[in-house]
Parts: sequence; structure tokens; C-alpha cells
Amino acid sequence: MDMDDDDFMGPVGFDLSPDQRDIVSRAISLAASRKDDAFGATNPLIAIMQWWETNATAAARPRGAPEAILAEACRAFVAAHDKPA
Repeated sequence: MDMDDDDFMGPVGFDLSPDQRDIVSRAISLAASRKDDAFGATNPLIAIMQWWETNATAAARPRGAPEAILAEACRAFVAAHDKPA
């Protein structure tokens, strides 16, 4: 299927606080470094959100600003996948 540039949403921006920026960056780095997940290495943020949708209960998913939702998903992903050094 041929797709024009108009078929894509384009860049998405978030107005993250410094704390949110840190956890999102950490989660993206962690997802991108996982050797067992080729999709996550290529699309880490999408992989994080898919993981969160599958693994977080509805009660654990905040409602509200996209930045808060993204940060919470990233916090949960890091907590589940980050191994202590």
C-alpha cells in the first residue's frame, strides 16, 4: 500500500517537567537496549505504551494530561524492566 506523507501524523511533542523528561528518557533507553525486542529497539516509545496497555490495570492508568500518562507508563516500564546494577 502506498502512503503519502499526508498519511502520517508527524512529530508529536510533549511539555514534560524535568522529572518526567528524566523517566521518559530512561525508559526509552531501556526499551531500545533490549536485545530480545527488535520492535522495541526501533520504536521504543510505542513498545513502552503497548507494554503498559497490556500490563497495567485500568485503575493504575491515570487520566488527564498526556504528559502524566506518558510519565506513568514509563515509570511502570522502568520498574518492571530495570535490573539493579
